[in-house]
Amino acid sequence: SNKTFRHGRQSGVVRSYQLKMYPNKGKRKELNQLISFWTDKVNHFIKLFWTFEELSGGYPPKEYTRGGRLIRDAAVKAWQIVKGAKKVGVKRRPYYNGNEIDLNEFSAYIIPNLQTREFDLWLNVISLEKRRRLKLPCKKHREFNKALERGELGRSIKIRREGKDYYAIFFFKFAEKKSHNTKVVGIDVGMNHPAVTSDGQRFGDELRELRIRTKWRKYKGLSAYKQALNRTAKEIVKAYPGCDFAVERLLFKGRKGRSRRFRRLNNNWAYAHLAHRLEEMGKVEGFRLWKVNPAFSSIKCPKCGFTRGA
Repeated sequence: SNKTFRHGRQSGVVRSYQLKMYPNKGKRKELNQLISFWTDKVNHFIKLFWTFEELSGGYPPKEYTRGGRLIRDAAVKAWQIVKGAKKVGVKRRPYYNGNEIDLNEFSAYIIPNLQTREFDLWLNVISLEKRRRLKLPCKKHREFNKALERGELGRSIKIRREGKDYYAIFFFKFAEKKSHNTKVVGIDVGMNHPAVTSDGQRFGDELRELRIRTKWRKYKGLSAYKQALNRTAKEIVKAYPGCDFAVERLLFKGRKGRSRRFRRLNNNWAYAHLAHRLEEMGKVEGFRLWKVNPAFSSIKCPKCGFTRGA
């Protein structure tokens, strides 16, 4: 996931990276107890804060954050949930369903200089038992190592449970790079051919079968099709170094843009996902994505607006 941030005059993006954890049987039990405790506390504070007529500031009043680090973190989480719900006009009190915990730098952090033969990253995580910490092993992957080299590791960590698996989510800040490219490559987005560039190269043709095969599957995170589109975006950027990209601004929202049959057959066509992914990658890699009107897109320059033959 990606999120834009601003620090002073510097702007950039925040990206999250997920590592799988490998707790033993005893630590799994403690993690489950930790998640249950956290869930109960967050919902307790949601019920309390929902009665407030006004919620100002990014953090709850100090009298509600006393009682330990987990209590404070749970109160902050509940404050953010309630504040966000009231901001958009939600009438019904929200409910936190658990399965993940937000922990600050004191509640969870990477143990420096600790590696074993099997695991190259270890976390020190708070537990429900006083003065006891959980040491949880993880395995890095290539993208995480790249983020360590190029970005600034954030102080907060999420721990997520998905079925019988556990994951640690880390956040990295990347300074936003400006594009100085002079060449623009057009990308035509379609269902049968997910990406066709202006010079005729095709990317992701094999994804059509994947989209059809996974049409009715439900995913907690990104669908398999969107994950494949992320890989396609990387392939495109690698194939065109030093280039900006232009993608049609497609809008198929609501019934006006699509027939009922079209929506039924293609409900998982993520037509805007590739453009969104390229746009976020460009902020870090130093290229720009131009979103253009589909009309005359094949003969109109996205930068200067000149239309050939007009």
